[in-house]
Amino acid sequence: MKNGIMMQYFEWNVPADGKFWKKLKNDAVHLQEIGVTSVWLPPACKGTSNKDVGYGIYDLYDLGEFKQKGTVRTKYGTKQELIEVIQELHKYQISVYLDVVMNHKAGADYTEKFKVREVDPKDRSKPISDVYEIEGWTGFNFPGRGDTYSDFKWHWYHCRQP
Repeated sequence: MKNGIMMQYFEWNVPADGKFWKKLKNDAVHLQEIGVTSVWLPPACKGTSNKDVGYGIYDLYDLGEFKQKGTVRTKYGTKQELIEVIQELHKYQISVYLDVVMNHKAGADYTEKFKVREVDPKDRSKPISDVYEIEGWTGFNFPGRGDTYSDFKWHWYHCRQP
């Protein structure tokens, strides 16, 4: 990024009105005029609700296209609006970087039972209890999206430690 300016074009308190992508699209010319050459955007995928800032990841494949978690759009807008803003920014030679958080999962669709063991909070390699079973919100089947883009379903064992 030679002589360029990258801008973080979001913050926590952006209104949850679904108009963020449209606002950014309308701001593309201004960004170019002030020398911005790239923008860093919040996670565009479906969170736990349409108020989620993007880090309570529900479905990485849903960018505001499927009715899930009570909404089609994300906090920022729809998938089509995201595509349009990226196209508009590219028209003004502005690169786009979307934040993606691969290790966050929230808002599971159902509970699952699995075994756990408590560990010493000061040394997580030292167990302090026997193994026992609990039930937690760890099952994701993405009913609004189904198998579109991916048939992968998330379960408790996808985050277990070796």
